[in-house]
Amino acid sequence: MRSFLIFVVVAGLGAIYLWQRHAETAAATTTAPNVVVQSKPAPSATVSEHDWMKRSLDRAADVAGKARQQTKEAQDP
Repeated sequence: MRSFLIFVVVAGLGAIYLWQRHAETAAATTTAPNVVVQSKPAPSATVSEHDWMKRSLDRAADVAGKARQQTKEAQDP
């Protein structure tokens, strides 16, 4: 009985994996082809669809730099 439950769990996980993988490949084939967009400085208040990830990475780097600088200033008497 225990082996049957293990088999059902493994089969269920495998089915979920295959279903997800199939959904990813279907979504990848229906997306529009990549378009080259000229980079121009956008105001920081508006976040476009294409550069939101870059802005978050830049903000994270900025915050990390400020934290590093504050720590360094706090350690120097």
